[in-house]
Amino acid sequence: MDVLQKEVYEATPPVSRIAAKASVKKLSHPPSPAPSSSLDPPSREFYEGCYVVEPWSSTSRGTYGGDLICQGLNAAWQSVINRAAPTSNKTNNSNGSSNDGASFQPHSLHAYFVRAGSTESVMRWEVLKVSDSRNFANRCVLGYQSHNNSLVVTLQVSFTKDNCQIAKQRQFEQQVASGTMPKSWPVVFKRHPGPMFYQYRDNLHRLDIRTRYYGGHLTHGIPQEYYEPSDDFNLATTGDQERGFFVKINDDLGARIPNKDERDGGYGSNANGGGVGTDAGAPSATELIRRKYLALAYASDAFWAATWIKALGLPMGTTTAANVSLDHTLYFHDSNFELGRATKSTDDSNDNSNNSSNSDNNWLYLETQFVSMGNNRVLAIVNFYTLANDGKLIATVVQEMYGFVPKDVADKSRQLHDKVDNKGKLKSGVDAKL
Repeated sequence: MDVLQKEVYEATPPVSRIAAKASVKKLSHPPSPAPSSSLDPPSREFYEGCYVVEPWSSTSRGTYGGDLICQGLNAAWQSVINRAAPTSNKTNNSNGSSNDGASFQPHSLHAYFVRAGSTESVMRWEVLKVSDSRNFANRCVLGYQSHNNSLVVTLQVSFTKDNCQIAKQRQFEQQVASGTMPKSWPVVFKRHPGPMFYQYRDNLHRLDIRTRYYGGHLTHGIPQEYYEPSDDFNLATTGDQERGFFVKINDDLGARIPNKDERDGGYGSNANGGGVGTDAGAPSATELIRRKYLALAYASDAFWAATWIKALGLPMGTTTAANVSLDHTLYFHDSNFELGRATKSTDDSNDNSNNSSNSDNNWLYLETQFVSMGNNRVLAIVNFYTLANDGKLIATVVQEMYGFVPKDVADKSRQLHDKVDNKGKLKSGVDAKL
């Protein structure tokens, strides 16, 4: 923790903190004793976190799930960035390189939280190379606490080449112009956000703005409705309800990453799992895209899980109820979104996916739907939208949690339900008489 504090939180000038926290270094030799695996050494790689993962607050148990997901994703990503291109690709690579991994981004991951993490040691990541093809790469990642070899989390991550609708549209147009019949024609549709998005998108000043916990990396904007009992609450329909709030990532994605040898100025070398850097005092466009994905992965497990109490009709702050994350699935729909305070990349490109905003007002809207609760488990679907373009869907989370509902919380929820139910019965009786 002392190294993390000194090199990340107290660094002058400030660093790109989330990317720094996610940084890993490749181990030249398997750990001893090496974790068990049926795969031969060439099919797996080992990485070690440069920094420990943290709890989401000073009083919370274990470590923050988003921190684990972010660093584990980066470990998987490094094995893809450094991959050798499939044989069929080598002759088509315009720069003559047999390495095409820099053009891949994750499109989905599924994490299982096995046990609580610890700040006693850094994480060690065993990355199993499940498959590598021209357009996809799949990795299975096992995350161990390095001081006791305890398995903490598992991840399955799938990467795709150029996860970018703009790039795909451009490729399609080039094929048509050349007289080639494309195998697949582009069809795009997206879900739109619900009423709360439009109610608050231009009225963020009406939200309860909080930068608490999560190392100060996240700011949340919460509507007042979250702090009040729900009107017309009904247990039979609460799973149909959609609720939303806003989040902003407080990080300069264009800043340097702490680097032991500073060979590239600290803007992201393979030495610390940072990707491809430049010598012009800024990260490359490819590196900025990587940092956006890592930042979104970090934020994907934050705060919203605590709002499940609203699915019981009760206000935030009902502290006797609790939950623990069991698993976490994250889908990245596209690379065209902005987060944090990203500086312009050094690449001269007109591709919107590679141009970053200097604004620090890149809020996202999170819309949650707690679709099921039973057997002490809660299932949630969370959609992430940009504020621009009337809300563009950029990512979706599906997560199951283990929920603890004490008697007093269950009683209060049932009372709200019965109150509305009795109103309905009374109204039905009056209508029947009429």
